[in-house]
Amino acid sequence: MLASSALGMDASALVAYGENLVDPHASDRLRAMVRRRKTGEPVAYIVGHKDFYGLRFAVDARVLVPRPETEELVGLVIEDWQGRFASILDLGTGCGAIACALAHALPDARVTATDVDPRALEVARENARALGLADRIAFAAGDLFAPFADAGNRFDAIAANLPYVAESDGALDQAVHRFEPPGALMAGVDGLDAYRRMLAHAGRHVSSRGALYLECGPANATALAEIVRVSLPGSSVEVLTDLAHLDRFVVARLEASA
Repeated sequence: MLASSALGMDASALVAYGENLVDPHASDRLRAMVRRRKTGEPVAYIVGHKDFYGLRFAVDARVLVPRPETEELVGLVIEDWQGRFASILDLGTGCGAIACALAHALPDARVTATDVDPRALEVARENARALGLADRIAFAAGDLFAPFADAGNRFDAIAANLPYVAESDGALDQAVHRFEPPGALMAGVDGLDAYRRMLAHAGRHVSSRGALYLECGPANATALAEIVRVSLPGSSVEVLTDLAHLDRFVVARLEASA
């Protein structure tokens, strides 16, 4: 698929016209892409895009490459809010994958997305425009809830795929360390520093009928669930597994939303 993307054709075209010669310019491009891939650079950065929840997102070194597990997080939000009005917040939007996927799937929703990195917001805004969703998503620059500190905004659904990798995690692919933004990955000794900071203020920003949808790692899901219970007393908190049967998501629903 890397070769077909580099040459501007899909796999079926390669089969149908495989005997054709490749022009020198395309051949040079392909060789350059192969050299980049041999260094471990993610394919998504090399080809410049990544498909997520049926949508295509431009990605580069300014943002984390969207993961398949995060599609499952989006699915959890959609399952709860399909056909209902909802004010939804995507914290730490990165390339805008969560915000755009939710805006696309939930036409009755009002979606807001934040990121502390202005470079990531540039990518997110570009993707929203390219997908025809720019008028459906409000983007705000700032760390976590900082853009709403004075406004007292409350949201029905807060989705977050914040950094959750522990600094001591030796299992993380070295190519990820080398090429993807560390600020979107690492979060302290146990990987929960970003979530601790977020949850310290979450109660002021989730509505009385609202819910939080958090992605985490299998190693820290139980600890995150306990932090959520303490931060949102009275909420119903559950740990859910991903398709690989690994603890991956913590969902908290306020009792008023039950």
